[in-house]
Amino acid sequence: MPTRAIRYNVCVSKKWWKRKRVIVAIGLPGLVLLGVVLLFAHGGPAYYHLKYGMVGQPQPNATPSPIVPETQTEPHTCGLHALSSLHRSYGLDPNRLGLRFRLGTDKPFINTDPDTTGTIHPDLFRVLAQDGFHVDPIDPHNPNDRQRLIEHLDAGHYAVALTKVNTYHWVVIAGRAGDELVVCDSLQTELYRRACDQYLDAHTYTLVLVRPAAEGERLSITEAHTLGAAEMLRVQQRDGG
Repeated sequence: MPTRAIRYNVCVSKKWWKRKRVIVAIGLPGLVLLGVVLLFAHGGPAYYHLKYGMVGQPQPNATPSPIVPETQTEPHTCGLHALSSLHRSYGLDPNRLGLRFRLGTDKPFINTDPDTTGTIHPDLFRVLAQDGFHVDPIDPHNPNDRQRLIEHLDAGHYAVALTKVNTYHWVVIAGRAGDELVVCDSLQTELYRRACDQYLDAHTYTLVLVRPAAEGERLSITEAHTLGAAEMLRVQQRDGG
């Protein structure tokens, strides 16, 4: 092959490689975004409009009535039942407010994994905030935060907890009796008690103080999602992840 042709081919190859790198640089972020959408998005704008929409402007009662456990018959609905029991105790109707749909209870967190249904922190925090509650995540393993929990319970309010024995499970901490916590659990028909320190140390990975929000305290959807996502990451750290 003539020398000129060799030089031309090399020159074209170099130009093509530079152009290819530009195409790859532009295309990779798009492919990553597409992958994220395919993995985690569950519908179009209409779906998210309904999921994030409100039914009026819920206003929980100032103090709760005695909480009653709902009966869980499906393996992935503990978060729904925990919040439903809490809502009812504060005078709110979870069915009218569409809790099951708004929590994304039946949608897998990862589209390719049907076993990832249930309630995740961002949705739980968002629904509580939209429904008029103030959410305050604290560290269940921190002694100072445990004192805050005790003061919160003594004031008559509840905490939502993500616990783990064999698998993760949402419950409501509904009060205390001396050194024991009173637990509202959708897997039990009655409230039960657990030793506070042992329960928090060995079985609790998220602890959220919940009470009616004062004027000006309501979080936006973005703020609630961000707070929930941060707490979700902390669960992985507490669980050795």
